[in-house]
Amino acid sequence: MVARLSHMKPLVALLLFAFWVQVALARWSSDPMLNFGVAIKPNEQVQPKIRPIQNGGCYISWFDNNPDGQPPFGYDVYLQRLNDKGDPQFRAGGRLLADLGMSSTQDYGLEVDAEGNALLAFLDDRNGPDNVVTAVKVSPLGQMLWGRWGKHPGLGSDFKANPKIAATSDGFVVIGWINGSNLTFQRYNAAGEAQWGIDGITVSAPNGTTYSLADLHGGEKGAAIFSFVSSAGFTGPKHLLANKLSPAGDLLWGTSHVAVFDGGSLQFGYFPPFVSDGSGGAVFGWYAVDPLQSRAQHIFADGSEAFPHNGSLGSTDISRDQVNPSISYDAVSGSTYLFWDEILPGPFTNEGISAQKFDSTGGAQWGPTGVIVQPFTSSAIINVTSVYTSEGPLVAWSAEMAVSQDEILGAKLDPSGNALCPPFAISSTLSSKSRLDLTFSTTDRVLAVWSDGRFDGGDIFAQNVNPDCSLGR
Repeated sequence: MVARLSHMKPLVALLLFAFWVQVALARWSSDPMLNFGVAIKPNEQVQPKIRPIQNGGCYISWFDNNPDGQPPFGYDVYLQRLNDKGDPQFRAGGRLLADLGMSSTQDYGLEVDAEGNALLAFLDDRNGPDNVVTAVKVSPLGQMLWGRWGKHPGLGSDFKANPKIAATSDGFVVIGWINGSNLTFQRYNAAGEAQWGIDGITVSAPNGTTYSLADLHGGEKGAAIFSFVSSAGFTGPKHLLANKLSPAGDLLWGTSHVAVFDGGSLQFGYFPPFVSDGSGGAVFGWYAVDPLQSRAQHIFADGSEAFPHNGSLGSTDISRDQVNPSISYDAVSGSTYLFWDEILPGPFTNEGISAQKFDSTGGAQWGPTGVIVQPFTSSAIINVTSVYTSEGPLVAWSAEMAVSQDEILGAKLDPSGNALCPPFAISSTLSSKSRLDLTFSTTDRVLAVWSDGRFDGGDIFAQNVNPDCSLGR
């Protein structure tokens, strides 16, 4: 501890010592001012992701700009496993998976397989001048099951980005990434043996078009569903497409793909995620430009559309901007929930949170403009993210009162749109907050993780939310 504190100013060191005293007493804190510090270290810890495991625990991954790494600095890949009480199961500060020299970060993939192993896919610069795609499999005990260096499905000098990974229902793993203007995929068995040849399977973009991978999840019968953005040049429209790969690598939704949205354009640089419907289909939420409106779509297992083509609008009110949506899905009722950042145009910040529920055919259930979750305030809304719980959807977001003065709030609705929990504090320490991610645990709790600048450039903090929206155990 003495060596760690020597990096900091005395006041910050004293605060940090007090924080760790609190952590020693209780991992999941009941006080939103004292969230659990997953990784508090010098420099930046960024881009956390969280996924549930059995018995209420979770995996949390992130990039760590470690000044003591080999090479020094560089965004290294770390992993931590927490039990249901929030107790770390790996060494303090996380398990180092890859000591990289990367000077910047891109998106990456985290998944959990049926045996409780963590699966990660990321860009890797340890093998020479060209970045490669690396996939690792980590046991609940922290063992590197595919070797120290992992597997390298993406080699060569072509531009690579956005690697994602998915565990399939038959015990295999599929990795996908941007490869030049195209998409490439590889499938591994449990032992890490490639199934789709040396080079994998490439989904090629037409001339003048670029494909950018957005998301990847397992489907039914060993299939994997992927979504991507098709862009016709820098100024051309950006469409959201999807397809499904069979265990043999066939495109089950056709070589022309499924057009989730081709009736306008996505925002440049926007790659919306999707969630599985649990039956071989996928549920999407996104926003389009001109006008800025949020939409939802459900694609069935056979590639057909449950909602009208180009999706259903969350709100028909075009006098307000509706951006940065988050989708969640109730597999029992077939209902889809969409939350978004609602913005009142003007010279001053007026932002809030609204929501819409759709029935199985895309019909709006909460009126033409949805329901208000958070009325307009002068705080900017960032990081809108949601999950479906056993009682209804829960949404969380960052409210930025001023630069680097953020708090994380949450709210929970019932299926009728009533507030089970009106907006409440998840993290009320005012500091910069980014990359909020949520998951729903196997013990009926929501788990949140984010990057937080309360001590320095950014550390990783986490918090649980109980079914009644209280915090702690």
